[in-house]
Amino acid sequence: MLKAAQLKTIITPRGRFFPPMMPNGHWAEDIADEQYASILLLECDGTRLLLMSMDVIGMSKEFSDGVRERISKKMNIPVENINIGYTHSHSAPRLGNYERGSDRAYDAFLSDRLLDGAERCAKLKAEEVSVFAKDYDASGYYSNRNGLEKTGDMGIRLLEFRNNAGETKGLALIYACHSTVVNFQNTRSMNSDLGGYLCRGLEKRYGVYPVVMLGAAGDMSNRCTRQGNTYEELIRVGEGLLSRMDMKTEETELQVHNVTVEKYQYLKTFVTTPEERHAQIENIRTQIENAKTADLKRVFNSALEHALMEPDGGTFVLDLNGVIIRMGDIEICTMPAELFSCFGLQIKAAMPVKCPVFWGYSNYSVGYLYNKEETGKSFESAATNIAPGTPEDITEFLCAKVA
Repeated sequence: MLKAAQLKTIITPRGRFFPPMMPNGHWAEDIADEQYASILLLECDGTRLLLMSMDVIGMSKEFSDGVRERISKKMNIPVENINIGYTHSHSAPRLGNYERGSDRAYDAFLSDRLLDGAERCAKLKAEEVSVFAKDYDASGYYSNRNGLEKTGDMGIRLLEFRNNAGETKGLALIYACHSTVVNFQNTRSMNSDLGGYLCRGLEKRYGVYPVVMLGAAGDMSNRCTRQGNTYEELIRVGEGLLSRMDMKTEETELQVHNVTVEKYQYLKTFVTTPEERHAQIENIRTQIENAKTADLKRVFNSALEHALMEPDGGTFVLDLNGVIIRMGDIEICTMPAELFSCFGLQIKAAMPVKCPVFWGYSNYSVGYLYNKEETGKSFESAATNIAPGTPEDITEFLCAKVA
């Protein structure tokens, strides 16, 4: 028997937390829309899972470990059964990056909000539910942002948890696209971008603010399909995608049973020599000079800024910690990284279940995991500390685990 309860809690940084510094280095001047955390509590035969997402750009391992430990002790749920995703809006606060403007007081406030929300969710009357999957196509609204001809994951999946009366008691939104419709480099308005827009629209339709399970979106955005980069473009894209999800589609009922959670770790150390970093910097400068669009020039300038933070290279420890959640017809593989879409598709294809889910952007981030063919050619790989071929090894490692 599966039971579900879900709620949202507001996390907008108002009052003494405003204005926060945004990822673009500017102090926010106003708030375009509210930001939320969504909390979904599932219970199956005595095993509880707490699945959450927040409208923030990202979080540190220190932050997520601390929050999950607090919730685990308070609610007697194993830490590995608690997963916190983020919708990755580039116009939202960053958590745990204190040297670049993050506010420890706001982080503490969010930790309290998540603990309070989890406890309130547990006090709700969890109802027996059935799970249904519905699939939609996002083609035309986003794609592989490094070229329309490249592999991309344009699928959108909704997991709806319905009680016997047909009421929605839980909702998960699964898709793979950066929340960068609004140009974060010139906005001063804090917003939750695509993830938040879709969640608010789905809440109007289903009565529940969904948990976002953002997939392998490392190379996915609306860069190749955009008609602008203002909030008006967000409305166009958001409403277009919501209209797709309004279309009648077949739904698949999923059976949930025998829930297990398996932890995994992939650990490797990389050293970037001064010569290698200098070569990266020169390559980025060449990419900027040869950029054919303002968009490409902008993103490679961001890559240059990143590379110049460590102009002589250094040591980088890649420490990937995630879980594989098996629950009958559903299998979820989480990862604290921005994995390229081709690898997410491979991992999902290796899962022998009706509903395979890859959930990146979970708990913290080690950065981009790119395919070796893109080495040095795209923003995501131009200033990396991770050796080419490593994501291929990680994907092989995970495909063996999820099979």
